Amino acid sequence: METIGTDFGSCNLKTSEGIIIPSKVKKCTNFFGTEYLVELEEESYIIGEGEYDTILDKTKKENFLPMLCAALGMSTKEQVVRVVAGLPINQYKSKAKEKLEQIIQDNRMLNFKLNGIERHIIIENFAVTAEGIATYYSLPVEQRKELKDKDIILLDIGGRTSDIALIKAGKKRTIGESTSLEIGMINIYKDIINEVNSRYTLGLDIEDAEYILKHGLEVDGIKQETRFIKDILLNNIKKVFKELNVCYPVRTSPILVTGGGGEAFFKAIYRRYPTAKMVDNHMFSNAIGYKKVGEKLWRD
Repeated sequence: METIGTDFGSCNLKTSEGIIIPSKVKKCTNFFGTEYLVELEEESYIIGEGEYDTILDKTKKENFLPMLCAALGMSTKEQVVRVVAGLPINQYKSKAKEKLEQIIQDNRMLNFKLNGIERHIIIENFAVTAEGIATYYSLPVEQRKELKDKDIILLDIGGRTSDIALIKAGKKRTIGESTSLEIGMINIYKDIINEVNSRYTLGLDIEDAEYILKHGLEVDGIKQETRFIKDILLNNIKKVFKELNVCYPVRTSPILVTGGGGEAFFKAIYRRYPTAKMVDNHMFSNAIGYKKVGEKLWRD
């Protein structure tokens, strides 16, 4: 039976099967040109369009179920599956884990249409694990062998949070220290757009920030100076550096960096911490790790 890892990130919905869709959902009656359309309980949802859901608690995300349908529907043709999802470490340690498990338990039988095609998916088993630590299980076997006797610092900079975990060495890896900071790419995008709108009397949306980061800013046909964006980026990553320096053995333990934000900041991270390494397949490392956790948990 197929096991699917599902990563409900604040920026992107990702699965262990290589599916990635912007974490945006809007209800709509006009489906022309829609890439991902989920019809569920007499409502129609366009996945990948609309606004980001910036609610930190994943158990309270309004459109969790249509996103789950899209994730599973795009990832498998099977009717019965096993699913693993993740939560930021601090949420995982709280009652959010039980809440998420209950949401899935109440919706184990999913009947929906995906792009007009009827789908019926039964979730036979479901588990929740901690984000960040799942990345360790996504590593190639040889890399894990190299690290087996070392404590590891995992840094996962995502869309809404930056999660740090000290993974202690041992036959069974355990979390020795963990932090979840409300610093992520969506927060940074918001800071950038607020500053741009204030400086140039514009009405740009948070979704425009990524384009500005990649291509710069043009106003009234004139290319603008955007050095102030570098200050915004540095002010945010410095908060992560401070937490690492104060609470983690950064000089004696390797740092594994993952997440979309991890990629964006990796040069700055590496300059500060020479032991830092970017995880291969970093955009999917959590989702792949979730799948590995499930396969180990449900060995037939």
